[in-house]
Amino acid sequence: MTSTQVHDELFTIWSAARAEANLAYDAWCDAPGSAAYVVYRAAEDRADAAEHALVTSADELLAV
Repeated sequence: MTSTQVHDELFTIWSAARAEANLAYDAWCDAPGSAAYVVYRAAEDRADAAEHALVTSADELLAV
């Protein structure tokens, strides 16, 4: 895969993770509780990790 393809794939992964985190946040707001919060935080952590990978990929693309 080229660097651009990797970046595009990471963007897709981040976008899906962000959408999942947004849905989990909405679910936690609709039905507050510790279980819903744990689900939300796990989704948010996945979105954060995906964002970090995306930024790293972008930095590598710019360095080329």
